[in-house]
Amino acid sequence: MAALASSLIRQKREVREPGGSRPVSAQRRVCPRGTKSLCQKQLLILLSKVRLCGGRPARPDRGPEPQLKGIVTKLFCRQGFYLQANPDGSIQGTPEDTSSFTHFNLIPVGLRVVTIQSTKLGHYMAMNAEGLLYSSPHFTAECRFKECVFENYYVLYASALYRQRRSGRAWYLGLDKEGRVMKGNRVKKTKAAAHFVPKLLEGAQGSEAEGRLREKLFSGYDSSVRPAREVGDRVGVSIGLSLAQLISLNEKDEEMSTKVYLDLEWTDYRLSWDPAEHEGIDSLRITAQSVWLPDVVLLNNNDGNFDVALDINVVVSSDGSVRWQPPGIYRSSCTLVTPRSIQVTYFPFDWQNCTMVFSSYSYDSSEVSLQTGLGPDGQERQEVHIHEGTFIENGQWEIIHKPSRLIQPPVDPRGGREGRHEQVAFYLIIRRKPLFYLVNVIAPCILITLLAIFVFYLPPDAGEKMGLSIFALLTLTVFLLLLADKVPETSLSVPIIIKYLMFTMVLVTFSVILSVVVLNLHHRSPHTHQMPLWVRQIFIHKLPLYLGMKRPKPERDQMPERPLVALRESPGSGWGRGTDEYFIRKPPNDFLFPKPNRFQPELSAPDLRRFIDGPNRTVGLPPELREVVSSISYIARQLQEKEDHDALKEDWQFVAMVVDRLFLWTFIIFTSVGTLVIFLDATYNLPPPDPFP
Repeated sequence: MAALASSLIRQKREVREPGGSRPVSAQRRVCPRGTKSLCQKQLLILLSKVRLCGGRPARPDRGPEPQLKGIVTKLFCRQGFYLQANPDGSIQGTPEDTSSFTHFNLIPVGLRVVTIQSTKLGHYMAMNAEGLLYSSPHFTAECRFKECVFENYYVLYASALYRQRRSGRAWYLGLDKEGRVMKGNRVKKTKAAAHFVPKLLEGAQGSEAEGRLREKLFSGYDSSVRPAREVGDRVGVSIGLSLAQLISLNEKDEEMSTKVYLDLEWTDYRLSWDPAEHEGIDSLRITAQSVWLPDVVLLNNNDGNFDVALDINVVVSSDGSVRWQPPGIYRSSCTLVTPRSIQVTYFPFDWQNCTMVFSSYSYDSSEVSLQTGLGPDGQERQEVHIHEGTFIENGQWEIIHKPSRLIQPPVDPRGGREGRHEQVAFYLIIRRKPLFYLVNVIAPCILITLLAIFVFYLPPDAGEKMGLSIFALLTLTVFLLLLADKVPETSLSVPIIIKYLMFTMVLVTFSVILSVVVLNLHHRSPHTHQMPLWVRQIFIHKLPLYLGMKRPKPERDQMPERPLVALRESPGSGWGRGTDEYFIRKPPNDFLFPKPNRFQPELSAPDLRRFIDGPNRTVGLPPELREVVSSISYIARQLQEKEDHDALKEDWQFVAMVVDRLFLWTFIIFTSVGTLVIFLDATYNLPPPDPFP
């Protein structure tokens, strides 16, 4: 490479030597100083832009001939014509590719600069100052063309000497739709007229010995004839597969996309030679269209593309062995060998067995004998080859096994082989990497389920019990809709992740229903519901002990006991403070206001009055005091009723709290057990240790 670069630089310097043909546009202009007037300067500018009296500008001087060896090609224009140099010096396009006048030698004369020389005439293609192409017998500066690659790998050739002076646009080599040469200043680089495809000629750069060998091998060679010495002989073809990339596996369409290299090898006795007779040449590289091909295709393709992506050259050895390694991007169906290849039961903890089946499309087993590919040691390599340096790993799948196997056709009772095709199957047993679904689907579902569980820990008075439950239910519905596009539309099985989502959704639905029940219990009162005895026994006295709940005892107001109350009788009524004193012993609180018992009738005002006015009284009360006692008894009755009402309402609230706690522990147990049962089942879905047990 360094020698080539130095030669290019040296050749470039030789072309630019004084007296050579240096481009006019590249010459440095020297501004005249003080010798010319303004009119003279304008005249010089005018003369530099136009030609006076129709005179033709002189062609650049003849330069040194290029010394580098070029590449012999045919320049095919996108318009459908080959560039051709005629013997009379004219240039035109021709649709025929058999003429030797279409052969050109592309010789590098600078950095991205070439000259185009006709191999038949030895003339150089050149572009003059008018933009017209002509054939020059000598190399000049007008013979230099800048070579650049355009879109879609088309090549443009622009004059290295001339261009538009105002816009600076280059003058390009081009052919019109009729095959005529166009003026360079009228050709645009975006048009098809300027787009060329250099087509390399076979053997153009080879040695004479290689050319003679090619001519010997292919004289009388017919690529459509099977390379069998006898009619009944079978041609052995080994099929190998090198995996470059596992692009994707579309479970919904049940297809796998891969980038592979086929490795086909067979023996063609017609392409054998003795290296000693041909200057030691041991191998040749020949275009695939020139030799016989076994016509191996992918049978279970999913897009109708049976062929390879690129017909690269085949390598022919001196012993007649032919090796062809074409690349291909295949979209294969996963339902050919096993009708239910895509199994979604354990998605996303699943593994799949996708198979690529190759066979000869045109030749049956009586004409072609297939076998698995050979390794470097010459033995059969019964697996897919993966080159560690070039293989691109897939972010969703990992390859567990990659065996290959020869599938023999069913045995014909008549003993014939006609119509039966041998197949070579390459199995890719791959396992999904579930990290994406664990982080983005399963973990959020578990967190949402925890929210639904702790709804029962939220006090009913908070007012957000129903809102939180419905929010969790709607969130799970959104997750279910997102997963609908990821799994195949099949009724044969339900993916494990869908089972978990449905299980979680059922739990959250029950949490909404049970939250309604808890709120109904919480807001009951003695005016609307009477608490049954069994509810009191179970949810107030027994169940709280097992749930770890303890109801706080109500605080009683203990009134201080006064042994004596002195009353003096007033002068006007017989009761005075200073005359007589009656000592009334105050009865005990529990006797006057007995302890509230919800199962016994309360002490009414007539009972209190009978106690005061009855025969067993120990002292008489004045009428004023009797009215006070009557009012006090009414107030006591109202307070007692309110206390009993609040106590019964608190009992209903406590029952709701116990039911809430019961549902909390029930949901925790069901969620934990259900999650473990569903996902532990996936641990038994492992790829087989042996692909062919």
